[in-house]
Amino acid sequence: MTLKEDNLYLRRIAVTVSPPNGSGKRIEGLRIAFRCEKTSDSSPNTLDLEIYNLSEATRSLFEEEKSTVVLEAGYIGDRTFERVFIGNIAKVTHKRSGPDIVTTVEAEDGGNRYRNATLDRGFPPGVKLKSVFDALADSFGLNVGFVEKIPNDQFANGLSITGPVRKALDDLTKKLGMQWSVQDETLQVTKTGKPTDEAAILLNKETGLVDVPSKTDKGVQFSSLLQPRIRPGRRIKIESQAIKGEFTVTKVTHRGESHFGEHRSDCEAKR
Repeated sequence: MTLKEDNLYLRRIAVTVSPPNGSGKRIEGLRIAFRCEKTSDSSPNTLDLEIYNLSEATRSLFEEEKSTVVLEAGYIGDRTFERVFIGNIAKVTHKRSGPDIVTTVEAEDGGNRYRNATLDRGFPPGVKLKSVFDALADSFGLNVGFVEKIPNDQFANGLSITGPVRKALDDLTKKLGMQWSVQDETLQVTKTGKPTDEAAILLNKETGLVDVPSKTDKGVQFSSLLQPRIRPGRRIKIESQAIKGEFTVTKVTHRGESHFGEHRSDCEAKR
């Protein structure tokens, strides 16, 4: 795959809003701008979205309680047009800006489950860590993606969990030297600071790398033309004059605008 600055003229963005009851509405062709921040932390990833001149009926779909939003972005005729974000809508506002009506949407990846999922359950003596993790994952109510192998250890005296699932997951993964996050409404668990088992994404000047990667106290910072596949936990292989090697993404901010402006992915990663 080759991505160059010329691709900026072929940018493509689509948004689908889906109320809890009824069919979704896909929006493409209008002016759309977004900023999506994803991290390896357990707190929800976020999306800030602006859409210009929606119809009144479509605006109302964004206002329905428990509606979800899917953002796809990339380039026309290129396989990098993929899903950037999926999550629940947290806030919607509409305002007039000159002749335009601008709808602003704030959304969170798994935010409802993060805040509201609870578990009240006792586990008998000798229960295995994997059984406890499975119960927490089920209670969280999200898909389960990459999960590092859970040791075959036991809680000799049993275990009682009462309260938010997020706190129990924090406690369990910290005990195991792991970290959890939600990526695209999918639970992901890795060893702390380590990648998933997905193939590394190659980044050089031919595949979208822009500017000059820089070293930081924790690893590297780099930017690419928009690439939705870059997300926390993914390995990146950088080939530049300044920096070469493989790194694990810890944070990515995808930014896009359908008509002009930014269309890029700004990343932080460490070895």
